[in-house]
Amino acid sequence: MIILSFTSVLHAESYQQRHIIRVGILSFDDINKGISRWQPTIDYLNNTFPQYQFILVMGDVKSIDQLVANGTIDFAITNGVKLLQYQTEYNAVRMLSLNPVTGDPQYAIGSAVIARSDMPEIKNWGELKDKRIVATTPQAFGGYQIITREWVNDGITPVKDLSHLKFTGIPQENLLSQLINNEADIAVLPTCVLEQAIQSGRFRSTQFKVIKQKKQSMFPCLSSTPLYPHWTFSRMQHVHEQLASEIARSLLSIKAGDPPAVTGEYKGWTVPVNDKSVIALMQDIGLSNNSDHIKILWQKYRGWLLIALGYGLLLIGYHLRVNYLVKIRTRKLEEMMELNKASAEWIRVQQEKFYSAQRFLLSGEMAAGLAHELNQPLMAINNYVVGCRMRLQQQPLDIHSLDQALQKAIQHTANAKNIIQRLRFFIKHHPEKQEAICLNDVISNALALFTSEINREKITVVIPESPRVVICADEILIQQVLVNLIRNGLDALKLKNSSAPSPQITFAITECDSSVLLKILDNGVGLTQEQAEHLFVPFMTSKDNGLGLGMAICKRIIEAHSGRIWAESVSEGACICIRLPLMKKATA
Repeated sequence: MIILSFTSVLHAESYQQRHIIRVGILSFDDINKGISRWQPTIDYLNNTFPQYQFILVMGDVKSIDQLVANGTIDFAITNGVKLLQYQTEYNAVRMLSLNPVTGDPQYAIGSAVIARSDMPEIKNWGELKDKRIVATTPQAFGGYQIITREWVNDGITPVKDLSHLKFTGIPQENLLSQLINNEADIAVLPTCVLEQAIQSGRFRSTQFKVIKQKKQSMFPCLSSTPLYPHWTFSRMQHVHEQLASEIARSLLSIKAGDPPAVTGEYKGWTVPVNDKSVIALMQDIGLSNNSDHIKILWQKYRGWLLIALGYGLLLIGYHLRVNYLVKIRTRKLEEMMELNKASAEWIRVQQEKFYSAQRFLLSGEMAAGLAHELNQPLMAINNYVVGCRMRLQQQPLDIHSLDQALQKAIQHTANAKNIIQRLRFFIKHHPEKQEAICLNDVISNALALFTSEINREKITVVIPESPRVVICADEILIQQVLVNLIRNGLDALKLKNSSAPSPQITFAITECDSSVLLKILDNGVGLTQEQAEHLFVPFMTSKDNGLGLGMAICKRIIEAHSGRIWAESVSEGACICIRLPLMKKATA
């Protein structure tokens, strides 16, 4: 509701030539009473500034808010909460504070929680939860908003806890009538409304009491809350600062006994007081202008906000797409890794089969020597068994001679068994397994497979005494490398000229800080320059029946053990070098 009121002593012609200035004033009571109170102040301004026409615009919160938003109002007389909202939303400027008839402008208004005098005393706000409470409007600063802070600080949420709370509107004195008529238990009004109603004679002081009174010095009315600043005079953003300053100076000149002050129920105007208490109240009760402020921001920065929103949506879309592509590529990568893992396992299995097949080939090459080596213990066993039968026919029976013959037969049986076990160990297919092994023992086991051939060809094997060298390796694979190299050395010695020095294979072990160097030398026919360059190339061989895979396999096995194999140039024969890492010693 809006009511415009103005008086003018000028003729219509002169009135039309005057610039109109509208002063909006909030009303939480009967609007006609508000006009009667504030019109003398407006008349004072008209008399002081005859070149302007000041118009009083009296209205409720919704109406004044709309006029301020439209820019219709030039100045406003409002409470502290509305001023803060206008400052935030419309850049209003606070200019003056109203100086009440009694008291301090810093402490000018509070809330009075009123009950009938016959109601039991209420000691804490929690007792209000089952009471019928009435107030004029949620926007009433001097009534509902101030007491809400007390309730919130006492742990009461009005909307949730006060189920019988009602807002009945204006006029304010109707709330007192509802108490008298038992239509309500509690009425929330601004301070001094009760005293004014009693002074007017419409009610008696014995009918009411103010709950939880707070003592206020220099304040004539009863209050249930602390006091706050009340009326403020402010200009809107579009008003020229010089004009506003002139109007403010004229209001400051109003004295306590002047007609505007008497009818306006104030003793003058003063410079703006500190509004920290009002700000704290708004924060405590959760009263903010965020929703309205968001509307203002939207209207002012809508274009930029839409651009930012679009950019944000693009970023989100880009992020989602990247995540989608990452998931797809991760899945493909996992599939590739699984495929590579399966391929690696297949290659490992095939490699093991290949190594095993090569050991079978080597065993075939050693077959003649192994057959001769097995023939010796078998012939010896046969002779001893025949001898034992002959001794059994002699009388008297020589038990001691018979026992010695059987012992020697058993010994040759064990020798034959060892030969077969060494061959089976060498040929047997097994999964790769690296563990601590003694390199000296591996060399001895490899040489044992060629014992018969070495003895038959009268080849000298030189193994200088050296400390036991421990490496971490697969024993069978390292033995396979040594068997390949010994086989090659024996073949080279067979091709040697008979007039040359006696055939010889030499093993040299040199232990370094973290590795061991094994050299295998023979004084055979040696390697040509071309053979040395293609020594480890697959299918390159100098043997008539060879496949050319032996040295390539040796190279692959040694490199799989983090080692290295190469050929060194010597004056006579050939020298193959192998370097392998030593077994790491455990630290204490």
